[in-house]
Amino acid sequence: MSKNKLKLICVFSLVLIIALYSVLFYAGRLPAAYTAFTENIGRSKVSRQLFEAYNVMDNTFHFQLPDSWSAYEASFAGEEILYHLNFISKDKKIHGFVQVWKLSEPLKQFIEKSKESAVGVIDFKNFDIKEITVDNKNGYLMDYSRANQKGEYIRAYEAFIKGFSNKVYRLSFFVPEKEWKEYYRILFDRIIHLVKISK
Repeated sequence: MSKNKLKLICVFSLVLIIALYSVLFYAGRLPAAYTAFTENIGRSKVSRQLFEAYNVMDNTFHFQLPDSWSAYEASFAGEEILYHLNFISKDKKIHGFVQVWKLSEPLKQFIEKSKESAVGVIDFKNFDIKEITVDNKNGYLMDYSRANQKGEYIRAYEAFIKGFSNKVYRLSFFVPEKEWKEYYRILFDRIIHLVKISK
């Protein structure tokens, strides 16, 4: 083999190695760039989202949901759940409900008991709870994932807001974990912080 052919093979090999490293380096960044791009599109959708206003419970509870979502009221026997509205997004990825409860115990105790009674029955992961203020009222925001009957995880984002006369206002959003988008948190927080409670 001549020296020129050997040099050519070495140069070609070096260029090929550099090209492969470049592709691998940028390929690692492409998924992150794509995710950031789609999240920005999602944030833009949230900022342009139109909402439908709901005034319920003798006009003492006001909240808003995206106008493209389907919603319907349901009734429950007993005196604990005073109001219940189910909703589902147009693409059927988001579902949940809005409720008003009449509790006989403090909200924090109710939440702790609910979680304790579900542990062992429901598989939770990434359970996070923090205090929030909505319409100058205290409450709690819970963000967690739980397994359904098929073993698939559902991401839950729930707000519990203390009202007057032992009433608690609950807004619960559920999304299959594999369908979760970070901008959903922005949308859900917007819905939660648009709540107005009087009486």
